[in-house]
Amino acid sequence: MNTNASAIERMTHIAAEDGSTMGRVTLLSTPKAVALRLFLKPIDWMLLLIGPQYGLYFWFFTHTPASWIAAIGRMRALRAVDAASRRVPAYQSHLAEHGSGDSVPETDKWSYIAKYSPAQRCVGGELPTCEVAIDESSGSTGAPFNWIRSTEERAVSHFFISHFAHYAFGDKPWITINAFSMGAWATGVNMGIALQKNGIVKNTGPDLKKIFSTLEYFGPEHRYLVCGYPPFLKRMIDEAKAQGFPLEKYSLMALLGGEGNSEGLRDYLYSAFNPIYSGYGATDIEIGLAGETPLSLAIRRAARDNSSLKTKLFGEDGRLPMVFQYNPLMHHIELNEQGELIFTITRLNVLTPKIRYNVHDAGGVATFAQMREALASEGVDFKSLA
Repeated sequence: MNTNASAIERMTHIAAEDGSTMGRVTLLSTPKAVALRLFLKPIDWMLLLIGPQYGLYFWFFTHTPASWIAAIGRMRALRAVDAASRRVPAYQSHLAEHGSGDSVPETDKWSYIAKYSPAQRCVGGELPTCEVAIDESSGSTGAPFNWIRSTEERAVSHFFISHFAHYAFGDKPWITINAFSMGAWATGVNMGIALQKNGIVKNTGPDLKKIFSTLEYFGPEHRYLVCGYPPFLKRMIDEAKAQGFPLEKYSLMALLGGEGNSEGLRDYLYSAFNPIYSGYGATDIEIGLAGETPLSLAIRRAARDNSSLKTKLFGEDGRLPMVFQYNPLMHHIELNEQGELIFTITRLNVLTPKIRYNVHDAGGVATFAQMREALASEGVDFKSLA
């Protein structure tokens, strides 16, 4: 959901249900790769069956041992590396130039994306003529890039954004007002499509006049989820005060993305919105990489109010990182020696696979158990946060 990941200077992710990245992904010998593909095939079928069903997927995560989920996630990452090394011409060249032994080199915008054509980065080395959509990044690094995605992979992202919204905001009906920028940006259109699975959506874009008229038209008897950039939602509150628009009469929730936000800003937004959660993603990789949950938000706010806990969790850095939870079956996340987050999309339905991709966001990765232990060492009762 965060389409400008470079705006977040420091991130900390905690894995849902004790998930762990379990180390760096490597290249497999041919016999091991074949065995792994055979082992994962029935798991793929199972995930394909339950993935679109929120209740089944939630049940799976709450009843499957965390160590199993972590292990399966890493195996899926290993398979993704093997598949890209066999099926993607650009990645074959990248491995030949930068790999050694069984090591898998990082990729990023300049060493990989800018170096190879879109067709070379596609599975099979050809750009499909249909069932493809193109997103454009913001150009914050100097020039906008085009990101090619298949209809199938976008559909998977839509399902899991919908699942996140269901988990974060409940199942009581709401109307979504999608105030993210529309057009070629990855977040706007995709967010609207994803949240149609949860209910009614109006894609207003960041247009306050349209948002206020929508609220006025449907009235305060509904719940509303407003999706947008943190500063825009602040502007919405400020403009409502200036115009005398009665936001206090409405039940408003907020889903933030596009850039990081401070807890001070969240406190201000609480004057009109509750609850408020952020999502994290990168146009380079995909939207919906991770999201704030009630627990991860409680951990961040506890760290804000407890300097000793903040140091324990995040080190001596004066900034307060955002804390997200992610799905280790979908994304394998590592940390390199520079403290940067490295992402591998573990699914095979990705048109241009992302293998050990570095968006140059700094941060850290901790398992659920590690986070619980760190909190306990500072006298914080984990259950009281949950």
